[in-house]
Amino acid sequence: MHVACILAERRGIEIIAPVHDALMAEGPADQAEELSIALDRVMRDASVVILRGYELPTDTADLDGPILPGQRYYDERGRELWETVSRLLAQQEARRA
Repeated sequence: MHVACILAERRGIEIIAPVHDALMAEGPADQAEELSIALDRVMRDASVVILRGYELPTDTADLDGPILPGQRYYDERGRELWETVSRLLAQQEARRA
């Protein structure tokens, strides 16, 4: 991930967050598809550096495309944790009220 962040920065891609084994970047909405392709290339190029020539394939099957303004990232695998955190926060807020 460290190498991928460095490569992205050198290529002018603004990284805003790591998401487990991926990177989230920010850019103009009308360039989202191109940015997604460039970020995919960054991840594969980083694997070549780290693995001494072996390029790991990337998988964007979990995504329906770039996340555009008004949308949010959502992964069904995190639903239970999100619900737990939301419930605990609501309990804390109720105690403070």
